[in-house]
Amino acid sequence: MTTSIRIDHDVPMQTRDGVTLRADVFRPDDGSRYPALLTRTPYGKHGYFHNDFVSAIAAAREGFAVVIQDTRGRFASDGDYVPGIPEGDDSYDAVEWVASQPWCDGAVGMYGASYGGRVQWEAAIAQPPSLRAIAPGIADASPINWSERQLKGAVMLEDTLSWLAMMVVDIAARTEAGGGDASALRAGTARAGTDLDGLLRHLPLRDALPPALGPAVEQFGTVILDPLPPGARPSDLLWNFERVAVPCLHSGGWYDLFAGSTFIGFGEMRKGGGSSAARQSQHLVCGPWAHNRSLPPYQGGLNFGTAAGSTPTGSTPAWAAHLAFFDRYLRGRDVHLPGVRYFVMGADQWREGDDWPLPGTQFTRFFLASRGNARTAAGDGVLTRDAPGTQPPDRYIYDPHNPVPTTGGRLLFTGKRAPGPLEQGRVEVRDDVLCYTTPELTEDLEVTGPVILHLFASTSAVDTDFMAKLVDVYPNGAAFNIAEGLIRARYREGIRSPKPVVPGEVTPYVIDLAQTSIVFRRGHRIRLEVTSSNFPLIDRNMNTGNPFGVDSEGVPALQAVYHDDRYPSYLELPVIPAGAR
Repeated sequence: MTTSIRIDHDVPMQTRDGVTLRADVFRPDDGSRYPALLTRTPYGKHGYFHNDFVSAIAAAREGFAVVIQDTRGRFASDGDYVPGIPEGDDSYDAVEWVASQPWCDGAVGMYGASYGGRVQWEAAIAQPPSLRAIAPGIADASPINWSERQLKGAVMLEDTLSWLAMMVVDIAARTEAGGGDASALRAGTARAGTDLDGLLRHLPLRDALPPALGPAVEQFGTVILDPLPPGARPSDLLWNFERVAVPCLHSGGWYDLFAGSTFIGFGEMRKGGGSSAARQSQHLVCGPWAHNRSLPPYQGGLNFGTAAGSTPTGSTPAWAAHLAFFDRYLRGRDVHLPGVRYFVMGADQWREGDDWPLPGTQFTRFFLASRGNARTAAGDGVLTRDAPGTQPPDRYIYDPHNPVPTTGGRLLFTGKRAPGPLEQGRVEVRDDVLCYTTPELTEDLEVTGPVILHLFASTSAVDTDFMAKLVDVYPNGAAFNIAEGLIRARYREGIRSPKPVVPGEVTPYVIDLAQTSIVFRRGHRIRLEVTSSNFPLIDRNMNTGNPFGVDSEGVPALQAVYHDDRYPSYLELPVIPAGAR
């Protein structure tokens, strides 16, 4: 381990079209050549020298050169920033520029979280010769923004607007530096900071966006706020993994908004990566984390213990995985690197596996049941392994003007609400939330893998939403969210096949709650919540069938959830047998 580190700021690089991008470079100060780690960010390289995935100083002390570059049109880099513009060419040029530097031995790996993961997929698809490995963290599996929910037809409302406001800050600064007037942008971001809830509740929503964020809406609108951007092709729904021919380390979190994407990328690369070597060199690490560069052992209202995340005195689990990964694929070292390393909540410990879902997983059906009154946690809704007989459906009114409030879950930290597990009491007392709960468990039950709800439901509207949330109920009655998912009714057959609902007709829905790993402890109960809103995380479906953001008034909808021998709604849980742990 080296002790002397050299840091060079704003090192310039020219792209193929003559634009200057700038980077900070951290490296051992001994004149030798080292493998390099490159990350590219639109959020300002000045704040990226340390995060819980990779610390530039720690990596340099381990014998890597670390390059942190502002992307085109952001902060220290020249050019124009256009949201959604492909980053492949710039990333290709950056990789080859890094490889050509006198302090690099020619081997380049990439790392980075969120947007920094997107640019890695684009770089790997472009196939720069010097790129040896990538490590996309908490990243989307699709070129389409926010694909976890957006590909279900919904808009991640608070995340989108708070993210826009954050991005506009640098746009305003650059506008002023060029002599332009950014007063409208400044006013808009100020409102987003002081009255975000008022902005989110404004109807029609599209009328609120231009005065709030000015010309940024023209740039961002069609990229972010439409379920499927104009001109999108079927091949755009996922990255072109067949062109990715390098090893990958996929990092995710159970409370990350891309909790499903991490596993999609891992599975697609193992199945159809661009080379046999790449398919055999896929690795995944997933902890009890949210969408953030900081990965502490606590999220929301729970602490998962010191092993779960970063501590003031120790290495982080994510950095340990990155170091082993780059040691193997950039240096050729023989280090222990499992196929899958995952954190089991409840047991609060790390485990390893060779594949995902884990071999031996028992996909177990838990049927929804009631006597017709599953509304609220005090209702008669039951989650049972017994197949249903003749039962009445559960009904509730979804009023878009009185939506269920977002309470924890998979959301960005840029808004006002906290991500992660939070107590669900204020949600479960509502008359528009159905709750189906198991009896107290007589033994521990591990659930590790994909969670799917098969729901039979009807609505009085031509379009509506159905939301599902998996909850851990403690012996004292406290209820903490574990996983969540949704479906927008008109997109039930896919984002490219919108189809109105026939009011009153019983319709099957498949709701993907993505992935999780938890031991439901003896004495706890497992609960499923079913409702039709999660606001302001998800935009309110106004039940009209109109495009996003144009309605001034919504229409209340009568919803019915069926669970009988003809329409057996059930939650499929990936149960790990006790002997397989």
